[in-house]
Amino acid sequence: MTFAELIHLLRAHVELHESLLVLARRKTEVLKKNDIEALSALLADEQKHLFAIRQLEERRRRWLKERLGDESVTIDACQAMANGKERQQLRECGERLMAAVNSLAEANELNRQLIEQSLQFVTAMIETFAPTPSTYSRTQEYAPSPDRPLFESKA
Repeated sequence: MTFAELIHLLRAHVELHESLLVLARRKTEVLKKNDIEALSALLADEQKHLFAIRQLEERRRRWLKERLGDESVTIDACQAMANGKERQQLRECGERLMAAVNSLAEANELNRQLIEQSLQFVTAMIETFAPTPSTYSRTQEYAPSPDRPLFESKA
């Protein structure tokens, strides 16, 4: 059995994930600069990458189902079935894919933290500058207590 098509699909997966990692790192810089237009463009690019990854994943599952009868077969299981050069190529693809996915997870976590801090800052600014009902109300008027004069004459 040959795994050439699976290796091709996995390499495409790796390339897309590494490209997505580049976008995630660019997003970090854009978030630091607070550049909303660039962020919108990056998000659109990310969506295109995710769509392509989903398509590749579907093709990989179909290949596994057709060739091995089970779409949930792991790369390690395929390595065990492969011979020589293909085994090495599958191992390399698996390692690169894992490295890319782990780096992407770290970059996304950093971006999540940056977005959370930005939201906290915006919330704090809104709370600072927006009047709250308990602070000011046009219907509230000052009414001195009737049993005590406004000024004490013995002071």
